[in-house]
Amino acid sequence: MKLSVKKIETLAIGKTVCDSRNLYFTKTSSNGGKWSFRYQRDGKSREMGIGPYPVITIDKARYKAQQNLILLYEGKNPLVIKQEAKEKDKARKSLKFSSIAEQYIERNRSEWTSKKHEQGWLSTLRRYAYPILDQKPLANLDTTDVLHVLEPLWREKRSTARKLQGRIKMIFAAAIASQQYTGDNPAKWEDHLSHHFSLQTNKHIIKHHRALDFAQAPIFYADLCKILTMTSHALRFTMLTAARTSEVIYATPREFDFQRMLWRVPANRMKARKPHIVPLSEQAADIVENCLTSNNLPFLFHSRNPEKSFSNMAMLTFIKKKLNHYDTTVHGLRSTFRTWAGEQGIYDSGIIEFALAHQLNERIEGAYLRSELFEPRRKLMQDWANFVEVTDPKH
Repeated sequence: MKLSVKKIETLAIGKTVCDSRNLYFTKTSSNGGKWSFRYQRDGKSREMGIGPYPVITIDKARYKAQQNLILLYEGKNPLVIKQEAKEKDKARKSLKFSSIAEQYIERNRSEWTSKKHEQGWLSTLRRYAYPILDQKPLANLDTTDVLHVLEPLWREKRSTARKLQGRIKMIFAAAIASQQYTGDNPAKWEDHLSHHFSLQTNKHIIKHHRALDFAQAPIFYADLCKILTMTSHALRFTMLTAARTSEVIYATPREFDFQRMLWRVPANRMKARKPHIVPLSEQAADIVENCLTSNNLPFLFHSRNPEKSFSNMAMLTFIKKKLNHYDTTVHGLRSTFRTWAGEQGIYDSGIIEFALAHQLNERIEGAYLRSELFEPRRKLMQDWANFVEVTDPKH
């Protein structure tokens, strides 16, 4: 009997009829019933529920029956598949954020710079995130829950809040990759949380330099590479090293150590008036070597007169004339680097700040100068160079 709404209305309560191809309907009340799928497997008759009527319409029931027939054709048992799906759903609903976080830390601890880095992850997550995010199953968490973690911290400890946001984002990303969480990442910053927290500004408004969105950095760099001038070389080098304009335009050949892949910037050119050592990425070193026509010249990047350096405005003027479709300043490229590094969630915040030559506690500065912490700094700069220099940045 091919069922219709009218035929179902005329059925007697308790009556069971076959609609078509293994699909059965049993009327259980004057306006309700239930669907089931009957089939044979291993010489035994099986029956599995499909759902109640009219919640499951006739067309929906037929579609589900068809899907079960396909499973049978493929040699699979629909009941077993259904039970496995239920168990996975049950496990997913019992999974807590802290469980995924601990697994993530365990997998990544060998790649982190120190035991202190691991402890930093654990302490911030256990103190701020777990008490709130573990109140629900991981599968049920959303942006609102993440905001409940970050909002109080944002008002008092903004740098800690941003660091924690990056860590929570990485954990959700891992859960999405392993299919333990579905949907968009509720902790991502760009085009998501940034819109919420950008409304909470300080009383004293600080005007920041216009900065390139880091997603545009590879395209900007590719366009820059198409222009072969001394200024474009200097701007590429500035971008790769996240250096300040004055640090670059007065760079001399003798400051570069190619054997150790270092750039030693003297204290008199640094804002903090302390010498600074920059690990050179392969891309940055290539630029230096291409521009190093003579060790006797006073400046690596020189104007038309080889004896003179660029002016402070040379690179900014270059952007305005040649790359004016990008809304950025030279100094804003440092912010681009800072945002990119922070968004990755894998680099120690102190290493990022040191790479930008920001003033830190003297004890911390000393730590980042030590040889055992120099390699993580080198990795950061090489990863950044690899990110901006891609074969086809538009794909």
